[in-house]
Amino acid sequence: MSVSLCVLRIEIDEDLPEMGDNAAENEAAKEQKKKDRGSRESKTITVETYASVLMGPNTDTGILPTSSRRSPPEDSVSEEEDTISFFCGNPLVEVTKGILHLYKENELKEAEEAKTLCLLSVPGALGAGDLLAFAAACQQDIAHVRVLRDGSPDHYMALLTFRTYQAAREFHSAFDGVPYSSLEPHSLCHMAWVSRVEWARDGTPPPSHTELPTCPVCLERMDESVAGVLSVQCAHAFHAECLVRWRDARCPVCRCAQVPEPRDRAVCFQCERSQEDQEEGEETRDNISGVAEGLGLDGVEAGTLWICLICGHVGCGRYEGGHAAKHFMQSNHTYALQLGSNRVWDYAGDNFVHRLVQNKADGKLVSWAGAAGADDACHEACAGDKLDAAQLEFTYILTQQLDSQRAFYEEKIAKMESEHAAQCSQLQLRATECEATSTKLAGQLASLANQNKTLEKKLQNTTAK
Repeated sequence: MSVSLCVLRIEIDEDLPEMGDNAAENEAAKEQKKKDRGSRESKTITVETYASVLMGPNTDTGILPTSSRRSPPEDSVSEEEDTISFFCGNPLVEVTKGILHLYKENELKEAEEAKTLCLLSVPGALGAGDLLAFAAACQQDIAHVRVLRDGSPDHYMALLTFRTYQAAREFHSAFDGVPYSSLEPHSLCHMAWVSRVEWARDGTPPPSHTELPTCPVCLERMDESVAGVLSVQCAHAFHAECLVRWRDARCPVCRCAQVPEPRDRAVCFQCERSQEDQEEGEETRDNISGVAEGLGLDGVEAGTLWICLICGHVGCGRYEGGHAAKHFMQSNHTYALQLGSNRVWDYAGDNFVHRLVQNKADGKLVSWAGAAGADDACHEACAGDKLDAAQLEFTYILTQQLDSQRAFYEEKIAKMESEHAAQCSQLQLRATECEATSTKLAGQLASLANQNKTLEKKLQNTTAK
């Protein structure tokens, strides 16, 4: 079975005693870590490990440095041979401060060596005992159960390590997509295959791996192979279920309205200048030459509004407040529509995006004159319409004449064909009569020849006597 394996990494903070003694290196690493983290902040991470009694004491099953462990009280382990696998006693608790990273491998691989499953977004109301009861049917095959908490009160992650790959595959087939409780049918069990669990001092992803982003609503990892991921117009992605529960037309992150509200007139979102205000200010402005947004060789005025084709942001031109161009610099939304002329400006190419114009007569691509020759183009269009009408009338008359000529010649051809057929029938009749006469004459000739021979014999006999 080909699956996307994941790597779970716990990035620990620099203030741990294992980080080293060189202050300069620590400061440089800290700056690099701030750059890699961005706006993410470190949280207190707690790892609780529940080991089966068949595995012995769980003091050697930790995944964090030994300094982060809280030693549990020693429990007696049964040494009898006939024992049943179960979980008891206090778990091995490891506490550190850092960030949880879940990296997904870019290529699909066989999961025959993976024995660990990560339960994503386990409800916080589901305790460790309830989780063990949920997986009670497979307790004989589970070696360790690790509960990872990062301070989120409503959810956590759980790692289930099985003894064999076959047992992990059976658990994945049986419990993936199953609700944790019948009272909460929306809380489904979503799993991801984990190849290894490690801790590190930085958040650099492993080679050929990509970090899974978090959902802004539920703060859980978004994996399209596990749950549906939905992207909205403002390029933010969410779990489909989380966005359905949001029940709002605005984006939960940037508050972008997916359904724009109707307005009496279009105004700039920043300076609230309308199209009319910009036209009044344009009358008192000196003419500026040059090719730029809203002002160039095509004669378009600079005092216009531009609406982003991606998110619907309305901003003024670069010769007013330049808010449309600033929106492009902030959001990297390339295309903007000029209100009034319906032309599209490409910020990346710094030019207008022209549509392909087709000739309605033959469908071929033709060039289109700009706004500078609008009058000439209109005149040419009117003349072209008249010429098209004349051509259409001429074509109609010519078609009628050709139809009449075709009918006339078809009638002539039919008459000639009928005459030719009559002549052929007469000739065939005469040929039949001639053939019968020839046969009759041939019979008479043969009879006369026989009579001639008989008479010659009689004559010879008479002469001989």
